[in-house]
Amino acid sequence: MERLKNPGLGALEGLMDTEERRIRDLVGDADSPLADLIAPEPRDDVDLASEEVDERLQDAMLDHYRAQLADIEAARDRIRRGEYGICIDCRQSIPYARLKAYPTAKRCAVCQHRHEQLYAADRAK
Repeated sequence: MERLKNPGLGALEGLMDTEERRIRDLVGDADSPLADLIAPEPRDDVDLASEEVDERLQDAMLDHYRAQLADIEAARDRIRRGEYGICIDCRQSIPYARLKAYPTAKRCAVCQHRHEQLYAADRAK
């Protein structure tokens, strides 16, 4: 299992840093206090239903962003332990091209496909 070279690792860490900043900027905008300053207008059932859908969508997006941030932190932890770029299932090296496309990858493409197939089968039950 060949460890990633430092320049390649630095580039991947840079990608993770950029993605983390982008997410934190988005999440910061999602919690804008400006919405509280707008005077509420009379609302009917359609308005209330629309607001509920918007809130659920925002909650789902925040959950997605939290998961991405957790993936970034987990990847950084693997870097600290010297396990970054090694598949957690088969223990083989994850190709650099995959890591460049998906810097937080914890599985090689073959194991990820297998994991997704098993997960989909579990959800179908």
